[in-house]
Amino acid sequence: MPAISTRPVKTASQVGSLLRCWCGGDRWESLFHARRGGLARCTSCGCYQTDPPPLTDSQQSEEFYTRYYANLEMNARPIARPIQSRTAGFWRVAEQFASLQRSLTTVADIGCGDGHLCAELKGAGWSDVTGVELSAVRVARARRFYPDIRFYDRPLPQTAMKQGSFDLIVSESTIEHLPEPLTVLREIRPYLRPGGRIVVTTPNLESGHFRLLGRRWTGMLAPHAHIFMFTPSSLKLALEQAGYSVEITGSFADEPYTLSKWTRRLLSGDIKGAIWRAHQELGTLYGRFIGQRAMLYAVGRVN
Repeated sequence: MPAISTRPVKTASQVGSLLRCWCGGDRWESLFHARRGGLARCTSCGCYQTDPPPLTDSQQSEEFYTRYYANLEMNARPIARPIQSRTAGFWRVAEQFASLQRSLTTVADIGCGDGHLCAELKGAGWSDVTGVELSAVRVARARRFYPDIRFYDRPLPQTAMKQGSFDLIVSESTIEHLPEPLTVLREIRPYLRPGGRIVVTTPNLESGHFRLLGRRWTGMLAPHAHIFMFTPSSLKLALEQAGYSVEITGSFADEPYTLSKWTRRLLSGDIKGAIWRAHQELGTLYGRFIGQRAMLYAVGRVN
């Protein structure tokens, strides 16, 4: 458990904004409340939920995330196509699970964002790549970046793809955004061929970061955009309840924040940002020590 105090177990009605957990549980440990949102832990499966969640119904997702990323784009520097390749977390998982290193034919990225992983997969030898993303803003950008790749701005069951289409489905840093993760995992399973695999990555709520930093792990807790936050056991349970055979779970670290980047940040006068960054790196070190790194992954198989 993280090094932060917990409050007594409450039912969903007592917590107020929290509804039923994806697992069906309705009793919660309230870990903390803050101005931008709190966090509670389901006592049934060990999964966490932001309090209040930014949305509670999948029907709201398309509008919410289109507006969310449109606002980000308005307030950020212009987004360019990245120069580096294989920067996605999927490749860290593939390093641990040899079967993922072999390119087959068809792959879908669920929650593909700007399409960068789709491009990396195509470059690695996957001949038929599909990206699915609910944010119309991000799909439009993905189509500009990678016009030779197929992108959809709607859930997979609402696309033209047929069931049994894919050898692999990847869902990278997406499940934490879903109001109904178990439903989505069940909906996409029929689109895998027999023997096909799903790879899910998400922030790790047993990581050294969360255990050390608690609510200060702001980059990953993100209560303004994240809903359910998983542990290794709760992610495994979700995949199993959705009908997958879980082959492996584990964790990996994000790309390290170099000393030169930290020094430039400090010298630019961003003292607060430099201190925040130093805290995150302490979390990285602690995660290595306890064997629970920042990002969690699970690989499931359709029999």
